[in-house]
Amino acid sequence: MRRIAVRFTLLASVAACGGGGTTEPTPAPQRPVTFIGGVWTQPVPSWGSPVRLNLPVAIGDILLGPGNGLGAFGGHQGGHVEGLNHIWIPTRLGIPVRSWAAGTVTRIQDMGPRGTPDGRHEYFVTIDYGQGLIGQHMDVDLPLVKVGDTVSEGTAVGTMTGSAEFMLIDNRRTDGERTGGSTGSPVSPFDYLRDDVKAALVARHVTEVVTPYFSTGASAGNARPWEPYLTNPMLFHADHRGTFVGEWILTNKSWRVPDAVYYDVMVLFDVTNPYGHFQRAELMDHDWSAAGNKQVTSGAWLAADGVGTLVLTLEYGGTWYALYRVDESGGRARLTMEWRRGAYPAAITANAAVYTERGPIYLSGDASALGLGR
Repeated sequence: MRRIAVRFTLLASVAACGGGGTTEPTPAPQRPVTFIGGVWTQPVPSWGSPVRLNLPVAIGDILLGPGNGLGAFGGHQGGHVEGLNHIWIPTRLGIPVRSWAAGTVTRIQDMGPRGTPDGRHEYFVTIDYGQGLIGQHMDVDLPLVKVGDTVSEGTAVGTMTGSAEFMLIDNRRTDGERTGGSTGSPVSPFDYLRDDVKAALVARHVTEVVTPYFSTGASAGNARPWEPYLTNPMLFHADHRGTFVGEWILTNKSWRVPDAVYYDVMVLFDVTNPYGHFQRAELMDHDWSAAGNKQVTSGAWLAADGVGTLVLTLEYGGTWYALYRVDESGGRARLTMEWRRGAYPAAITANAAVYTERGPIYLSGDASALGLGR
């Protein structure tokens, strides 16, 4: 799991990238891309940027295995239950992060103190690679470049604490998350790697994570067998109509005051792949600094008692018995759910949680549009 501090700096980055200002341009209409199952990365559509990338560290400096593992694009994990719109690459300590491609440094953001005794700050370094592709190095301790610098592929960009965290935006694409401040969408950097680099990374992932761990249904560090790929689907309820599977935002309770029972964001999986059958749940309160917040938890669900019932066993929070119904008659699906410990509720009442299917927009922007700042 990433440090709690990352959640807040990421939200600051979202705002900086254009998370809802009234003067921002309206994004272009979404042009969908079909997700291809069973492959480690997704092909870049013909209209996407032609720029291809190298890894920001030597492949031998990437740490995989039980305590590490790649934070894959689209993974609903740690402090990002809404789905990662960027990636994590855990690395050996003491090595610099390098530019993924040639380009120009366009922005360096001081995201504030990390909260460590040495007073270090976290920085975001943005590089324009041209032809619509823009990269943002996150989790940087000390920038080694300045705004306006021209960099080559492999130029040292900054020092870091062991995670080459990175967001990539393709301004020629509109199929992912959107925000008014960007003409494009965050995309998986793994999809844009040069073929030789991609093959080498996949080979390590398969050898050191998939074969020893996923083949037994086990997780390894950040990598989980129900989201096994380097690029995973982020918004997937549309592929599971008629069920509660998907990403959900709590909409009938304010996010400013955490609810004692229900979580602000809930993701429910029902995945069958070569590594097993996974009925998993990820839940999170949005503001971890708020009094009474439940932060984040994972679990498993079972629907053994018929349609409309659910037993949810959480790592933190115990076992809950839920009644639910799904309404897909409107634009976005709605999931109404009421749960209690020990036994099913007698009925779904006005106390139930009402969740709305998450839309293709940054989480904070979607919450604001739904009036959840109240």
